Amino acid sequence: MKKNLPVIKTRFIALTFSIVLLLIGIGSFIFNGGFNTGIDFESGLSQRIQIAPTGLSLTYKGAEDVLISVNNGNLSVEERGESGVKTTVFTSAEYPTAKDLASGLEKIEGISVVVLNNDYKTDTMLSGYGFPATLSDEATDLNFAVTGSASIDEIRAALSDLGNVQVQTVGNEENQIFQIRLGTNDGDTQDSMEKSVSNDLEKVYNNGFVVLESNFVGPRFSRTLVYGSLLAVIVAMVLILFYIWVRFRFAYAVSSLIALTHDVLLLLGFIVLFRFEVSSTTIAAVLTIIGYSLNATIVIFDRIRENSGLMKEKPFKEVIEHSVTQSLTRTIISSLTTVLAVLPLAILASGTIRLFAINLIFGIVIGTYSSNFIAPSFLYWISGGQHVNEKKKDK
Repeated sequence: MKKNLPVIKTRFIALTFSIVLLLIGIGSFIFNGGFNTGIDFESGLSQRIQIAPTGLSLTYKGAEDVLISVNNGNLSVEERGESGVKTTVFTSAEYPTAKDLASGLEKIEGISVVVLNNDYKTDTMLSGYGFPATLSDEATDLNFAVTGSASIDEIRAALSDLGNVQVQTVGNEENQIFQIRLGTNDGDTQDSMEKSVSNDLEKVYNNGFVVLESNFVGPRFSRTLVYGSLLAVIVAMVLILFYIWVRFRFAYAVSSLIALTHDVLLLLGFIVLFRFEVSSTTIAAVLTIIGYSLNATIVIFDRIRENSGLMKEKPFKEVIEHSVTQSLTRTIISSLTTVLAVLPLAILASGTIRLFAINLIFGIVIGTYSSNFIAPSFLYWISGGQHVNEKKKDK
């Protein structure tokens, strides 16, 4: 690239662009009422439920222990007795409907089945919280995922007596999957909160729901995790400042720290704008971006320091722009290959891994931008637009 990238000339445009993104993040934070904190950072109960009607109800009367489990629409029945362990698998291909499955289960001695809906497809059977389940004379229900009409407002109304309950739709609304978050009160335990949620939902849906996931975090652990996460970020920033100060000079250290703070703030703004969950995985993404952006910045600063000795007669502005231009191809290729490596996770993965990948991709883009525009611009401002050796001569 023969022509230098006009980094210093366009520094006010870059700064304006960053300020606009920062203001969007601040506006989103105020409008949305803060971060969408996960169970890691907000003490309480977090449950993922799916509204799914009961298709079969199973009871067992016998001397053996009988366990059932569901995996991808296939039902496994494990009989444990004096004669050993016997496992029977009922596949959705062989038993496509609830009626077919019931006829197969009743062939096992001691199992009784009540069919509530003959036509439910067995490939939609759900395995929820509490599975594998041990059959007894108390009914064990098998739920089936079907398209329903339950809404967030309906779930909130059902849980209204529990206080401040947060409800979110997970995925497409037709899947009827909801995330429920409930803060703790004095004396609350995981068991008591889970029972309260289940009792309220049963009043509306009877047994027509499945708890897919249930997590509980106590207030003390939550506070410890928040303080520990903030401390990790602060310590990382301080160590980076000290390292670059020793390796380069103070102006370089301050410039890099400003760029890293810029990256962290824009990443947090991106997270709050799209209401992504803030959890310990988010802190991992922030620390990863700090390391990635710092590496790119150090490469450019090292080139600036080297060219400062080779281009003593040139203005510092030209030295910076020439150094950024020399490093540009390497920076872009490094960022692009990293994004391509993470992109499949952002598209195909789910849960916290997918959020980590999305945050990482945005952070890489912002980090590449700040390393090439924000950090060099602040270095130019802080150094007063002069070579370090020129300042020494003036003195």
